[in-house]
Amino acid sequence: MEIISIRNAEEKDKKIIESIMQNTIAWLEEFEISQWSAQELRWESLSKIFTIQDFHIAYLNGVPAGCMALVDYDHLFWPEVPKGESLFLHKLAVVDWARKSGISRAMIDYFKEQGRVRGVAALQLETDPERPKLRSFYEQHGFQFVKLHAVKTAYRDSVNAYYIYYLREEPH
Repeated sequence: MEIISIRNAEEKDKKIIESIMQNTIAWLEEFEISQWSAQELRWESLSKIFTIQDFHIAYLNGVPAGCMALVDYDHLFWPEVPKGESLFLHKLAVVDWARKSGISRAMIDYFKEQGRVRGVAALQLETDPERPKLRSFYEQHGFQFVKLHAVKTAYRDSVNAYYIYYLREEPH
């Protein structure tokens, strides 16, 4: 039986986060998917956007197997949403050997639980619109497609598919 646990990252976990991210980049490149660059996933770059406390690491049988960043404000992708009203998911990554283990589902469940604990109204994320399996994964977990929107970052210009999951009644 697989045992999955998720905890907040600590200062000592920076290399673990980088390793998980780099593994994910290599796996995506096998399918000619260029979602992130190696440079943007080094801690030096990540730390310009996130704190170590934003990251959460998923363990499969005690071994680091996935990570994600959860933040309560997103000035780049969701600037219209006031701080603390929603929880935003970024940089969800799972190492190649842990795929199909249920760890991604556990991470999404953890994301939902963190939203409830923090008392936010909604969970929000954005993803590559050209990845139908990933979009389907989010939709299977109750996330509703909101819009396609173009964003310019330090690393690239991109069009993203925006998703929301309401923890409270959906506004009219």
